[in-house]
Amino acid sequence: MKLINKIIGRAAALVLAAGIAVSGTAFAAEKDEELTLPSGISVSAFEKKVGLLTNTYGSEINSKLPPTSAAVFHGDEILYTNYEGYINMKDDIVNDENAVYEWGSISKTMIWVSIMQLWEQGKIDLDADIRTYLPDGFLHNLTYDDTITVTDLMNHQGGWCESTYRLFVRDADDIGSLEEELRKIEPAQTFRPGEVSSYSNWGAALAGFIVQRVSGMDYTEYVHKNILEPLGMEHTAVSADHSDNMWVKEQHEKLRSYTMPMMLPIWEETGAEPVYCPIYPSGAAVGTIGDLARYAQAFVDDEHPLFEKAETQEKLFSGSAFYGESDIPCCSYGFWPQEYAVRVYGHDGGTNSGVANMLFDRDSKVGLVVLTTNSDHNYNPMFSLLPEYVFGDYTGKELSSQNEKSVELKGKYTFSRTTLKGIGKFYSLLGIVDGDKIEGMTDIGNDVYKLTYVDNYSDRAEIFGRSRYSDGTEGIRLGSAEYIPVKMYVPKICLLSAFFLAGISAIFVLLAKRRLKKAKIISPYKGEFIFTWAQLAKAASLLAIAVLLVAAMSDTGISKSLGACAGVTQIISFVVCASAAAAGAAFIIRRKISKYGKICYFFSIAGNIVTASAIAVFEMYRFWGC
Repeated sequence: MKLINKIIGRAAALVLAAGIAVSGTAFAAEKDEELTLPSGISVSAFEKKVGLLTNTYGSEINSKLPPTSAAVFHGDEILYTNYEGYINMKDDIVNDENAVYEWGSISKTMIWVSIMQLWEQGKIDLDADIRTYLPDGFLHNLTYDDTITVTDLMNHQGGWCESTYRLFVRDADDIGSLEEELRKIEPAQTFRPGEVSSYSNWGAALAGFIVQRVSGMDYTEYVHKNILEPLGMEHTAVSADHSDNMWVKEQHEKLRSYTMPMMLPIWEETGAEPVYCPIYPSGAAVGTIGDLARYAQAFVDDEHPLFEKAETQEKLFSGSAFYGESDIPCCSYGFWPQEYAVRVYGHDGGTNSGVANMLFDRDSKVGLVVLTTNSDHNYNPMFSLLPEYVFGDYTGKELSSQNEKSVELKGKYTFSRTTLKGIGKFYSLLGIVDGDKIEGMTDIGNDVYKLTYVDNYSDRAEIFGRSRYSDGTEGIRLGSAEYIPVKMYVPKICLLSAFFLAGISAIFVLLAKRRLKKAKIISPYKGEFIFTWAQLAKAASLLAIAVLLVAAMSDTGISKSLGACAGVTQIISFVVCASAAAAGAAFIIRRKISKYGKICYFFSIAGNIVTASAIAVFEMYRFWGC
C-alpha cells in the first residue's frame, strides 16, 4: 500500500538523516525570521532542522551525491533554496539554479489549469460528455454507454486503467501527433464512468487533446501562451521532445539519474539515453526549480495570474471528489489535497529519471517544491522529510470521536490502476492487499476511514474513504486510486500458480525426454507427436508471459508488436493445449493403457487444461483493445 511505502520511506530517511550532504543553501536576504510555517516552527527553526541533514551520509558513502533541488516560498517570496549534489557525477557538473529536472505528472496540472481557463471563457462545460469535444468515433474501447464528463477526466474517473502498451519511446522521430499517439494506445475501459478512481495517464492526455481541439491551438503552444509566458517561466519545456525550449533541451541532456543498487554504498547511473513521452501532456514537462516554484506560487496568489476571475481559482480548489459522504476532498479538479497539520494541495510526479513534488497551503500561502533524479527518493531525507518540516504531521485528532468504530476489512483487494483486461490481466493478482492484515483503521462516520500509526516517534494518521460500487461490492478510496475487492481470489491465484507450474514442468519434461531418448532409455509412443507439441505450447505460453513481465519493467514498456506476438503465441498455445487435452482423454477412453501410462496421460491432460484455462480466464490472448 501507498501508506506502507511512505512509512518505510520515512523510517529509512531517519536512518540517513544523520547526514545527507547539503550544499548551496541560501535564504532570502531579507527573510522574516519570525515567520511561522504551517508546521508550527519559525523559518530560523526550519533552517536549523534542515541543518541536521548534513555531513555523515555524504562523507561516508560518496562525496558526490545525486542532485536534489528544493525551494520553500511564502507568497511571492522565496524563503529557502537548496541545490544539492551533482547533476552529472562523471563530468563533475554541480547542481545549481540552472539545472533542469523532469516534472513527471506535475505536467498534468497544466492540463487542468487549461481546462479551467477554457471553462472560464465558456468554451468547455465541465459536465458535458467528452465526446462533444472529440472527433466522431474517437473512442473504440468503451465498455459502458454512460456519459464520461470532463470532470470525470479531472477526477481520473473515466473508467480507464493504464494502457497495456508503452508510454515512453527512445527515438524522438517515433513520436507522432498527440491524436495519433492517443489512438495507438487507447486502453480498455474497465470501470463505470464516475464510479471508481483509477489514475490514468491516457485519460489525462485525452483531456490535453480536448484543450487542443477546443482552443484551436497545438497543446504545447497553448500552454506557452496561457501559462508559461504569463508567469515568466522561461526555463520550462512541455513538448514530448523538449524542442519548444532549446535551452531546456540542452540542459536536460546534461542531467543523469542515479540509484543505489541493493543499498550498496555507491551510486549507479541508470542511463543517459533520453526517454520521451508521446502522450506528453501527461508527463513531459522539464524545467528548473525556480520555474516550478513560480508556477506553484501562482496558486496562492490573490491576483490569480492564471485566471481572469478569482472565482475560477477558488473553484479549482473547491473539491471535485470527496472521501465517502464527507466534505473532505480527495481530488480537486486534478489537484490532490493532502492532509498534514494543514490541508495542502498540489501534485507529485515520477519518471524513469527522477521524482518531483509540489505542495502549497492556500491559507498561509506557504509552499514547497522538490526535484531529484535519485530514483531511491524514499531514502532521500530532503525529499521525504521536508514536507513534514514545512507543513507538520497530520494526526487526525480533530476527526476523533467517541463514535469511532473499528473497521475489519475482509477479503483481498487489488489496486484499481492495475490491468484488468487484456494480456496483462494477471498483473491484478500480483499486488494483492490482505484486508485482514490492516490494523488500526476506524470508521469515523460518513463512510470515512482513519488509519492511525506511529511514525518518526509521533502519532500520525491517514484518511481513506469507503467506496460503494454498482455491483454491490465496496472498495477503499486513497485519493488518486482505490483498492477494489478481488472476486474468486483463491481459484484465480491457484489457476495462475498452476499455469506457471505447468509451464516450468513442460520445460523440464522436454529436456528430460530429449536426454532419455538420446540415451535410448525411452522409445516413441502413441500420440507422442501432439503431446510433445503441447509441452512446447505450455513452455511458449510461459515464456511469452515472462517476456511481457520483463518488458513491462523496462523504461519503454511493452510495444504493440511485442504484445501482438505474445497474443498470437497464446492463441496458438490455447489451440494446441486444448486439442492435446481432448486427444489425451480419447486415448484413455479408447485404448488399454497401463496404470503408469494412465498417470502420465492424466498429468499431461491436467497441464494442458490448466494452460488453456489460464489463457482464457486471464485473457492472455487479447492483444487488441487494451
